[in-house]
Amino acid sequence: MPDEGVGYIPCEKILSYEEIVRLSDIFIDMGIRKIRITGGEPLLRKNILFFLGELGKRQLGELVLTTNGVLLSGFARGLVESGIQRVNVSLDSLREKTFRAITGSDEYGEVIEGIEEADRAGLRLKINVVAMRGINDDEFFDFVRFGSERGLALRFIEVMPQFYSEAVVRERFIGTEDILERIKKKYRVEPLESKDLGSVERLYRIEGTDYSFGVISAISDPFCSRCNRVRLMANGVVKTCLFGPEGPNLKRMLMDGASSDEIERTIRDVVMLKPEGHCLDDTTGHLVMHRVGG
Repeated sequence: MPDEGVGYIPCEKILSYEEIVRLSDIFIDMGIRKIRITGGEPLLRKNILFFLGELGKRQLGELVLTTNGVLLSGFARGLVESGIQRVNVSLDSLREKTFRAITGSDEYGEVIEGIEEADRAGLRLKINVVAMRGINDDEFFDFVRFGSERGLALRFIEVMPQFYSEAVVRERFIGTEDILERIKKKYRVEPLESKDLGSVERLYRIEGTDYSFGVISAISDPFCSRCNRVRLMANGVVKTCLFGPEGPNLKRMLMDGASSDEIERTIRDVVMLKPEGHCLDDTTGHLVMHRVGG
């Protein structure tokens, strides 16, 4: 998060729950079968369980939520009841001091408690770890042990240039091969074939076990040809690539009285323009991730 704080968007400029549900219905009618609710931090929003319960009534293959985990313990059972099948938790260190340096908070204990409570509640869990040289690269095998002992899915994510300054990226970036080399100091690993054609992670199994972990290699091994994501930002803007330009504003279309057919045609048009690559070498500026969505 930025040191200078967060600039908030007025409530009237972000999608209401009713608008999100209506747009979700349009996407579902078009064939979308997986919806992930992200943020910011979605568990901060008022009446989130009511909203998730409405989405949970839809015919979906999977309904997922991404969270920083701080509030998760108090919501875990409610998330199950609302229809959430999996929770992705962002956790970049298993050490309280490093966690504090990365997040600026002392809520490491709350995150671990949230993970444990969600596990007890029966939620499937995936731990997302942004790999950073000199910050947490000596913890990779600790994360593998943490995940394997608890039966939690785990994925390491390469630092992406447009989230940070060029100097930070040069200092902190660590690629997939180096991530694996660090893990191989304690574990023997072998690559696995993913069964999900749209998966953006490479899977690796710890030899002699049934446990596997993933690595998202946006820089060292781009996955653009496999990417099937469409992102709906909080203000209603559609993005077909995290690093691409902003598309049409569906909230504005709703406010202007557009029909579901008109919105569907607009979505189809923008999806047809989904870029072939993520343009991470573009120097037009850095993304503000807490505005785009996790």
